[in-house]
Amino acid sequence: MKLAIIGTDGLPARYGGFETFAMEVSPRIAGLGHEVLVVGSSRGRPAGETLPEGVTVRNLPLSANGIASIPYDIVSFATVCHWADAVLLLGVSAGPFVPIMRRLTRGGNLIVNVDGLESRRAKWSRLGKRYLATAETLAIRGARHIVADNRGIADIIAQTHGHTSTIIAYGNDHVLQIADSECRRVLKSQFDLTPDGYFLTVARIEPENNIEMMIRSIPRDHGVPYVILGNFTSSPYGLELIKRYRDDPLIRLIPATYDPMALAALRSGCQAYLHGHSVGGTNPSLVEILPYGRPTLCFDCSFNRYTLDNSGAFFASTADLSALIEAGSLERYTPPPALQTDPRYQWQAIAERYVALAFEE
Repeated sequence: MKLAIIGTDGLPARYGGFETFAMEVSPRIAGLGHEVLVVGSSRGRPAGETLPEGVTVRNLPLSANGIASIPYDIVSFATVCHWADAVLLLGVSAGPFVPIMRRLTRGGNLIVNVDGLESRRAKWSRLGKRYLATAETLAIRGARHIVADNRGIADIIAQTHGHTSTIIAYGNDHVLQIADSECRRVLKSQFDLTPDGYFLTVARIEPENNIEMMIRSIPRDHGVPYVILGNFTSSPYGLELIKRYRDDPLIRLIPATYDPMALAALRSGCQAYLHGHSVGGTNPSLVEILPYGRPTLCFDCSFNRYTLDNSGAFFASTADLSALIEAGSLERYTPPPALQTDPRYQWQAIAERYVALAFEE
């Protein structure tokens, strides 16, 4: 059988969660005996990159992000609809066209992963939110199957649209494990940090991720640095944070990196992981910290509670997070070992669930 994956920036992964998803799931689906085609963008992508084994990649000379994602998804679909037995659309930018896409997909096998319900994100204008809300509605009504990556997203879809979705989470067993000695070396040489000597956040720098709330929560008398890894230069919000905190000795704002060794060292060596995401379902940055067994303090919302099975600790304000840190004994907020290898977050199991959904009789 033939599966096309559209709606990503492309492979190899270099942008976000959907790209990592496609990078990890596509070769596993190919390994199950199916043909897989991933459509991506050639914009800014160097030639000769290493691609997943057994996966065909077709790049389009179009931008995949922002408002450009609407025509990008439409053109992506047009390139695969006559080839594929099933199409997996990641995101709802092209939601108004989903009913047509389903009619044009062989057997109507169109699956839509709604991501984190984009219309709820603060970064969009009022008009953008209205469009995305409409796009979500039409995508949910028009697709054969809807995938939610978190029980919280599935509940919203059921309550708002009266529609049942299939819950398939994001994976984390691709993250690199690192020896203690190597962790110390990388932290010292690349970041001038020591293990267990800093708090960490890895995030897109967006208002709904509560970056500034967490910065303001760091106790000044503890002297423990707070390291934030993210795309600070990609938005006015991020640039404002740089301007405001670049001279703060306790705040380290580090540009986003996709180097597995650097990420492994930062995650493995942190004293505690702070997660401020308030929307977005199963956030990749949260599940990716789980294999490292670090104390995890999260913004209190249904998505994060479902991801962690209510383990870790939760805060809703600067005062809440400050109190958690001031109280010490952060080790008690480490999620249980069983969650580190939870089948929900294993890419092979995730790939098998998508295959079952795409090619069900």
